[in-house]
Amino acid sequence: MENETEIRVVDEVGSTNDEALSLGRAGAAHGSAIAARRQIAGRGRRGHAWESPEGNLYLSVVLRPAVSPARLPGLAAACGLGVTDVLRGTQLKWPNDVLARGRKLAGILVETARDDAGRTFAVCGVGVNVGRAPRDLPAISLAELGGAPSFSALAEALRGEVVRRVDAWAAAPGDRPLDGIREDYLARLAWLGNEVRVLAGDGEAALSCGTFETVDPWGRAVVDGTAYAAELSSLRPLA
Repeated sequence: MENETEIRVVDEVGSTNDEALSLGRAGAAHGSAIAARRQIAGRGRRGHAWESPEGNLYLSVVLRPAVSPARLPGLAAACGLGVTDVLRGTQLKWPNDVLARGRKLAGILVETARDDAGRTFAVCGVGVNVGRAPRDLPAISLAELGGAPSFSALAEALRGEVVRRVDAWAAAPGDRPLDGIREDYLARLAWLGNEVRVLAGDGEAALSCGTFETVDPWGRAVVDGTAYAAELSSLRPLA
């Protein structure tokens, strides 16, 4: 595939993650990416619809980290660190959002698949509120924060930092998902040490309340001594 590691830019797409998954299955190289100005079928975690109006940035990057399957759950944290390296002054909301001033600035969706040769790869999708924020969420945009870089500059910076962070994570010693990045990850987490609600996977039913103590080396949120997996739960601050 010619120019595999360049960013393919489109005005509109169904889902950048779907496009990147297709590229990955066809053998696209580590770091290949697609960026769109608008999505008409964007999605978040657990298949939730992702409002994707024009004026924002939607980017998906093909990733091929050389790690064991046991470490792959740490990939989302590595990608999150890459995004916050670019979006300065932001925090990570366990397990997958990026916050500024306590409001959602960006979302991250990591998906894994196998290519036509049977090799495992992943796609990191990032949606950034550049010019406007979704109406139905406590969200914020880069424009509201006082600065919105050009589309191409932001896309290239995000792709570069995500790949850099993933490469460093993959090269770090250890067998657990967050080995090599846990200290940095904890330093950027929102609500650590505060009272939170633990919600079930549907985002509605409350499982418990308590102090958000840490995220363990396997990527589980520990609230009052109980570990919760990202696949089954999420956190919200107590009002």
